Amino acid sequence: MDTHTANGTSPKGNSSGMSYTSGAPGDLEEPLMVHLFELRDRLAIVLIWLFLGVMIAYPFSAKGMLLVWTEFINPDVYMTAYSPLEWMFARLELSMVFALAITVPQFFYQIYRFAGKGLYPNERRFFLKVIPASFLLFILGAAIGYFLILPAMFKYILFYSGDMATAQLSVRDTLGAVTTILAGFGIVFQLPLLVIFTIKMGLVKYETLKKQRIIIYSAILAFSLFLSPDPTFIAQIVVALLMAVLFEFSLLLVRLF
Repeated sequence: MDTHTANGTSPKGNSSGMSYTSGAPGDLEEPLMVHLFELRDRLAIVLIWLFLGVMIAYPFSAKGMLLVWTEFINPDVYMTAYSPLEWMFARLELSMVFALAITVPQFFYQIYRFAGKGLYPNERRFFLKVIPASFLLFILGAAIGYFLILPAMFKYILFYSGDMATAQLSVRDTLGAVTTILAGFGIVFQLPLLVIFTIKMGLVKYETLKKQRIIIYSAILAFSLFLSPDPTFIAQIVVALLMAVLFEFSLLLVRLF
């Protein structure tokens, strides 16, 4: 026969060693090590997706490198490799952008699976909306980096010297800059989801974020300085402005949802 406490919840403790809580329906209390092992396994799945993404994109990365080079670099400037493995590492770095695009949504999905038992139905629906939104935001951020930031970096700044100097660009350094900007902007555009997530999960209060805007904007500026290798600081300024706009947009979404 089932027994219940005064508030309608099942008493803690059963033959399996797990206990029911008074939280979301189906939520169970389990030993800490069980949660840690599950978290380890789910993070391992994320890493496997990252590895598979790199492996899938790598055969096409050479064409991608040529596309980027002809799109943003002067055709008269030849690719220069300063070490035998430089070409391979450059291809791996470019493949990482594709891998991140499919891994970031998988990360949110694994977090959802990890915390799903302790979530209420409305919180579960929110998480299921986050997964496709994460992919679309990553693509949007990478597109802004590709169509706005990279042309400003390469076409209008780095080659402004004209005939005064001959540019010799390292394949890995150049493609590394492209990869950093594309991946960086894709990750930056996850900010609204992270802000909403932390507030929805009770990790931080909405009022606290509103009151600490100066500290948050300072952190955004510091982060943007380390995000991009752009020596012109165009990318850093754009990143800082975008993150500030995304942060304010996140606070607006919290009020709507």
